[in-house]
Order: sequence, then C-alpha cells, then structure tokens
Amino acid sequence: MIGTVMWLSWTNLKRDRVALFLTFLLPLIFFSIFAMIFGNTGGGGGGGVKTLKVLAVDLDGTAISRALIEALAGQNGLTVARNPEPSEGKPTPAPWSRDGAYREVRGGRAAAAVVIPPGFGDRYGDFGQPGAAIEVIFDASNPMAQFTVSGLLQAAAFQAAPAVLMERGLAMLDNYGGGGLTERQSAAIANVAQLIESSGGGAAGGADGPGGLVTVEVTAAHDEADDGDQRFSMVAYYAAGIGVMFLLFSMSGAAGTLLDDMESGTLDRLLSTNLEMAQLLGGKWLFFSLIGVAQVVVMFVWGALAFGLDLFTAKRLLGFAVMAVATGAAASAFGIMLATICRSRAQLGGVSTIVILIMSALGGSMVPRFVMPEFMDIVAKFTFNGWALDGFLKVFWYDDPQAGALQGALGLAPEVGVLSGACLVFLSLARRLARRWERA
Repeated sequence: MIGTVMWLSWTNLKRDRVALFLTFLLPLIFFSIFAMIFGNTGGGGGGGVKTLKVLAVDLDGTAISRALIEALAGQNGLTVARNPEPSEGKPTPAPWSRDGAYREVRGGRAAAAVVIPPGFGDRYGDFGQPGAAIEVIFDASNPMAQFTVSGLLQAAAFQAAPAVLMERGLAMLDNYGGGGLTERQSAAIANVAQLIESSGGGAAGGADGPGGLVTVEVTAAHDEADDGDQRFSMVAYYAAGIGVMFLLFSMSGAAGTLLDDMESGTLDRLLSTNLEMAQLLGGKWLFFSLIGVAQVVVMFVWGALAFGLDLFTAKRLLGFAVMAVATGAAASAFGIMLATICRSRAQLGGVSTIVILIMSALGGSMVPRFVMPEFMDIVAKFTFNGWALDGFLKVFWYDDPQAGALQGALGLAPEVGVLSGACLVFLSLARRLARRWERA
C-alpha cells in the first residue's frame, strides 16, 4: 500500500508541470544564475569579471605621469580612457578635465576617475617626502570600484617607471647613507636602470611588493546632501530592487482575483451585463496600478524616514513620481497578463513565482549589478526589474546635479518609454488571451 501511495503521489506531481518545474528545474536555474555571477570572481580566468571603466586625468603632464597611465591601462579588469569618445562635433576631443571626469562618474557612465596632480613626477619615488595625493573619484553606488582602482593604481605605480624608482632610492641612500657611491658603482647602477627600463620590469602585479608607493585620496561622487555617507546610495538601490520585486508579486497576486471571479461564476455574471471585457480589464488595471504606486511610495517613504534616503526635494519627488507611476502601471499590466495566461489561482502562484524570481535575479533586485559579469548587464535589459531599477537609480543617484527638476524627469525618458511600451504589450496580450472567457 505504501508503494501505491508513493506511485499516486508521483503521478500527481508529474501531471502538475508547474510543481515539477519548481521542484527540479527552478533550483538549477538559480544555481546557474548565481554561478555565472560569482563563479569568475576568484580570478579563475573565465573572462566573466566586469571590466571597470576608468577615466584618466593627467594634470602633471610629465613622462612619469604618462607612464603611470599606461601602466594603469595595462592592469587586468580596467579600461582606461584619457579622452571622451570622438563625435561629429568633436572628432579630436580634449583630454578629460577633473570636473568633466567627476560628472561622468557621478552620472554612472564610468566607475572611477584617476586624477594625477601637478608635480607628481617630481616626487615620484621620494619616500622621504611624498608629493600630492592622486585622487580617485569613484561611484559610491559601486563600493568595489574604490578598492579595486586604488589597489591597481598602486600596482601600476610600481610598474610605471622602475628605473626612476631605483635611481631615486639609491640617491637617497647616497645622500643619507653616510657616504657617496664610487664611480664604478654609479656606472653599474646606470646600466641596470637601462636594462630595467628597456625590459619593462617591475612588480608583476604589485600585490606581493611593498604597498603605498603613491598616496591615494578617494572622493565619492555624491550629492552634497549625502554628506559623504555611501550607505544612502545602497539604501536607494535596495529600496528600488526589493520594492520592484515585491511589487511584481503583489500585482500577480492581485490579478488572481480574475481567476477567482472565473471559478466562482462572478465573471460570467459581469459579462452578461453591458460590461465588456476590455472595460473589465481596464478597471482592474487602473485599480491595481494605484495599489502598486501606493506600495512603491510606502517603500521609499519608509526608506527616507527610517534610513535617511534623500527623497524630499522637488527634483527627487518629481522623478520618483514619474518612475512610480510608470512602474506601477507596467507591473499591474504584467500581473493581469499572467492571470490571463493561467487556468487557476494555484497555477498563477507557481508561474508567477518562477518568472518573477528569475527576472529579479537577472535584473539586479537580488544581487547588485556592479558585481555581475558584463554580459549580465545586457541580460538585465531584457527584464522588467532591470529597467525599473535603472530608472529609480537615475532619480536617486545618477541624476545630473546641475539639471533642474523638469530636466531630470525628462532624463528618465528611456526607462519610462520601455516600461510604458511593456505595459501596452502586456495589456494587449491580456486582452487577446481573455477572449476565452468571453467564448465561455
């Protein structure tokens, strides 16, 4: 009898394809996603680690500063740009300025900027009296950029001009060591320096050599209101990421009332009146959209009151309102589409769980996108979460500080456009799929 019970249980599970998928395939999908995200972070040569774009600002203009930029560009994991991309108006753009590089990092178009100060070459390798610090301007919404670029900058400093390092180190020994070098010693040192320079010697990566060759000063590209506290950017990130994920769950659950009405016969009675299916779906969509907007508002207001999220400014409020309406409307349409695809409330629960969790993992709601490989950024553009998250981050982090409230809202056009287009597609599919209820 036990065997019979087990066989019946397996038969029931096999018939329920959604339950079968949740049991066996969904865990494999999530394992694969997180393996792709974190599998190459150990430097195993998989080539999936994201390359950071770094802007180089050379205010020194010496051979040593240029050599430092070349050595930095040779570090794995960095793409170094000395000039803006050429355009029709500026085929040969001028090198980056400090302010221009700051705006690029502040706008999320580069992970960091390295600013080499005037006089750097004169003090390079002077351990007795280091020169002005190299400034690393970093995107504080990507905390890894600060440490990655600063560490690789130290490695590049050892590689930039090893012969100069040796000559100046020996000069200090000559000056402070209690006696000068002989003529033959000086000639031998000159030969060794020439050999090092021609062979491109120096520390291979800087990790095993002495640290702190150059002084680094880090600057977070942030709003003055943030007061240098990086945690505010992460509050905005997770308010958006978690908020969008649970908004999708809420909307799919709310749209399940369509299936409840179908099972109880309420839907047939409604359609027997003058109410048309398009009106029914439209009314449901508007109501669920308002609920979705309210849910997003509650999430961000809580973030502002409990965790100091900078929300209550005219510019932020306008941008947030635009994104909240676009996200709530699209999420409501998404939930209604899922409800019209499914045949029962139980099926909707299983399907929505699968789809929303996968989109959330790929879109950045679960894991910040700055730790994902580069190809995952492309994948995120095919998810609801990815576009919604990008829009909210534009409002709370990547906005132009010099832009006004209206200009900032207009800057959300790509994200709002995609979400609005998705909303129309979802509603169109829902209307087409709902025809089976009219025939019934």
